[in-house]
Amino acid sequence: MGDVHQAEIRLVKREQLKASVASGEMSRAMAISDETVGSQHIYTAVSRIPPGLRSTPHVHTNCESSLYVASGQGRMMTGPKLDRGMQVEPGDFLYVPPGAPHTVVNDGDVDLVLIVSRNTKHEAVEAFDPDRERTAVPVGTTPLTSPMLLDRCKTCRVPIRGPRAVFSRLRGIVPYGKNPQLCNRCEKRIHGSEDCVVTVLFADIRGYSSRTENSSNEALLKMLRDFFNTAAPVVYDHYGVVDQFLGDGMKVLFNVPGPRMSHAEDAVQAAFAICEGLRTAPFSVGVGVETGMALVGHIGLSGVVDFTCVGEAVNHAARLQALAGPGEVLLGPNVWRKTSGLLEGRGLAVSAETLDLKGIGPLEVHRVDTRATATP
Repeated sequence: MGDVHQAEIRLVKREQLKASVASGEMSRAMAISDETVGSQHIYTAVSRIPPGLRSTPHVHTNCESSLYVASGQGRMMTGPKLDRGMQVEPGDFLYVPPGAPHTVVNDGDVDLVLIVSRNTKHEAVEAFDPDRERTAVPVGTTPLTSPMLLDRCKTCRVPIRGPRAVFSRLRGIVPYGKNPQLCNRCEKRIHGSEDCVVTVLFADIRGYSSRTENSSNEALLKMLRDFFNTAAPVVYDHYGVVDQFLGDGMKVLFNVPGPRMSHAEDAVQAAFAICEGLRTAPFSVGVGVETGMALVGHIGLSGVVDFTCVGEAVNHAARLQALAGPGEVLLGPNVWRKTSGLLEGRGLAVSAETLDLKGIGPLEVHRVDTRATATP
């Protein structure tokens, strides 16, 4: 009995949590684990999923898991086709047996926080695609090639899909054409046009003009499809609105028509995700991002009016994109001040420089090379 009483209870404070393997857009911090307290047969962690995003579809192969919903709301998607959704809210518990395909979706407007426990210190995970065979790969490495379309508008929360959307359609509310994660009612909040703070992102394929001289129409069309099929879902997942498809590029707005406190961060994260998603593509893109005032609303001639954005922030972002090299993101001074903290810990190569922008003049910008790592 003497040895038994030598055991000690360990306390792990919030600041002592250790980062663990992420799953898609879900981050995880270890609380009770082999690394924090030396536990051998039990594991507890805190997982967070930002609003409108989801974890990677996967299965656990070697353990049972228990999930407690601490805050937020969303869905646990499960089934052979990941087409069965269970609504979850604070206070709910979920049991996840071995071999059960699932992905967790945040339908709310705050972080979905889950307390995760399992009966082993190491979790064996297989990525899951309902249309393909399972492959044993680390859960954080499987890219999301298309957005998980939510049942509610990510901004105003009105139902736009599923059984409850019937009443919305009767009121003329449908998914928004410029972002299927939003509803068309959000655009109508802006009457006519007004000055707003926006973050604008321009992305463009590098060397497209020269490729048109040496490639077939089929090859060019495939390149454009690969670009837009990768970039658009990323933009949608980060609350962006595709204002225009510009041949071999795109113009994206953030903070309109639905306001977001984190619109600058949304845009920068989208820019990095676009470059990352195209890392193995046979072409590359350059991206420019800036925040500022712009005229937003329904602009055009009588009978030919479109919801769009014009102004200084748009001009700056367009000029920055034109000067971005392959795989580079150029950040204007305003968006840099709001998002510089995002680059900490990412290990990306960042350089500050002053560029003389045509029609604008000298502007201090930050160039981020997403293909290179920072030097110590």
